[in-house]
Amino acid sequence: MRTYVIAILGMVIIFPFSAPQAAAGNADDTLFMRLAERSWVLAEPVRVLTAANLYEEIDGEAELYLPYDFLDLKVAYLFRKERADVQLRLELFRHGSPRDAFGIYSQHRFPGQETTPIGPSEAIVSDASLDFFRGDRFVRIRAASPAAARPDLMELGRAVSAILEGTGSIPPEAGALLISGFVPGTLVYQKRAILGYNAFAPGYEAKFSRKEAAGTVILVPTGAGGLPKPSAEAIAGGFPGFGKVAAGLYRIEIAGGTLWLKDSGAHLIGVAGKVSRDLAEPIISEIGDKLKSCR
Repeated sequence: MRTYVIAILGMVIIFPFSAPQAAAGNADDTLFMRLAERSWVLAEPVRVLTAANLYEEIDGEAELYLPYDFLDLKVAYLFRKERADVQLRLELFRHGSPRDAFGIYSQHRFPGQETTPIGPSEAIVSDASLDFFRGDRFVRIRAASPAAARPDLMELGRAVSAILEGTGSIPPEAGALLISGFVPGTLVYQKRAILGYNAFAPGYEAKFSRKEAAGTVILVPTGAGGLPKPSAEAIAGGFPGFGKVAAGLYRIEIAGGTLWLKDSGAHLIGVAGKVSRDLAEPIISEIGDKLKSCR
């Protein structure tokens, strides 16, 4: 820190001046200190937001994050120590569990996007943005100056990932939906609605496309969120066109086709679309078999 002395009308005023410091957003957070060791310096104090004021930072998007057990968001602008013109915006969303952090990431993941590994995580990448999750954090990085480029996004992403703890993998049970014909970029953890219906959430859904059929597969943990899920029969009974077709297997007519729903005890497994029973049952069995190896 430098000290400057200024004389004004015979008075001497002494005041300190310092360059932007790599200080943490709060006293117990060392992440930004560790980023400073990797040449990333804070351009201004970190802003911390909670559920009460999240809308101030991401007006119009807050309702997407809150259901996923949102705890807080830290927003920071950082620049390269050796190049102050390279500035990035870092957003660190903290959620109640890795499953919830993955859920938010999955809401930003679509087919056809470019992805790249960032530490143990898959990241959605472009020339101006980088998104990934690790542990209970969803991370967004954005170019905040014209000089910031993709290599800078990647470098900061790798630095943040190296500091964060936890897995960058999808929840183990979600892997059961990665069946043959799975469409990359369509695996989503839904907290409010699956197939557009609240009765099934929370749970997972994904798209599949095969020569003989295409549609959506769903997986609903019966104890997700700590709350017991009603049986498939109890849920299916509330829909028109409901029918029990075999022990533990139900048919529900929904918008866009038929949902074949199997109650496996720990999970509800479903196949939806213009899919016949003959095609749906082998897919349900495939998901059930994968579940055994995913646990």
